[in-house]
This record gives sequence, structure tokens and C-alpha cells, in this order.
Amino acid sequence: MKIEFRLPTESDAVDIAAWKYDGEYSFYDNDKTEAKQEWARNIHKEENNFAMYNEKMELIGNCNFDYDEEEGAYYFGVQVKPCYTGKGNGTEIVKAVLNFGREKYTYNTIKLLVAKFNRRAIRVYEKLGFVTVEEFMWFVNNEDKIFIAMQKVY
Repeated sequence: MKIEFRLPTESDAVDIAAWKYDGEYSFYDNDKTEAKQEWARNIHKEENNFAMYNEKMELIGNCNFDYDEEEGAYYFGVQVKPCYTGKGNGTEIVKAVLNFGREKYTYNTIKLLVAKFNRRAIRVYEKLGFVTVEEFMWFVNNEDKIFIAMQKVY
């Protein structure tokens, strides 16, 4: 799968804001809270956010990169459009995001946060060389969830 990374448009933001996931993954719904809905509706106005398109020019996801001055490291986040999740493309998608980010930001260490219940994503991250560095409780989307901090050093 070839992925093209673009700055998100207002149309992308409208699409992304409507994404809903099945089962326990509904935790990631973009209308879960007012704050998350506002973030999704304004994704095209924020720096370091990117829309991801496949070779058919279909929006398949979005990603972002944030530099943490205190830690001296980049964090990334990735969100895949619900109809593309659970189809065995996770490793390929995340690898493309990491390659894009490394080219753009030239980092040697990259970190992420993932909900502990999301074994599907954790397996992808581990396959790509990420290791768990911390586990913690986080109140997010109006719920207490256990999260895992992972990192990869190149």
C-alpha cells in the first residue's frame, strides 16, 4: 500500500470528525467528547497533523507528530479510518508513518501512547521495534484507562 501524506483539508476534518469504531474501540470515536470532536473538526488548522491517502486517493487515516521539549523526543499518533482497521494493514501503515516522520523530523527516538486494551495496535508497535517504557492510568475521553508508553530508538 502506497500512502501519501498531505496537510489535512477542511473536508478531511469533516470526514475524520465522523469516525466511529466498533466494540471496545469505540473509546477512540471522534465524537466521544466535545474536546475530541473539536480537535477532529479543527485538525486542518493544527501544525504537524497529516491526512493519509492510499493509491486510490481515499482518505485512510491521519497522523501527528509532537516534540516534547522536556524529554527531547518526538511523540506520534496515528488514527486509521474505521473501515480500514482490523484488516492486517496496521504494520504497513505505521511503518509508512514512521518513515514519513523520520524523513520530515529526523528523530532518533520516537515515542507513543496507546491504551493497554488495544492489543492489536500494541502487536504492530512491538513488531516494528517499540518497547514498553511505562504503564499509567490516564483520564481521557471521560474514562480512566490504563495506557502504555512505548518508544523506539533507531
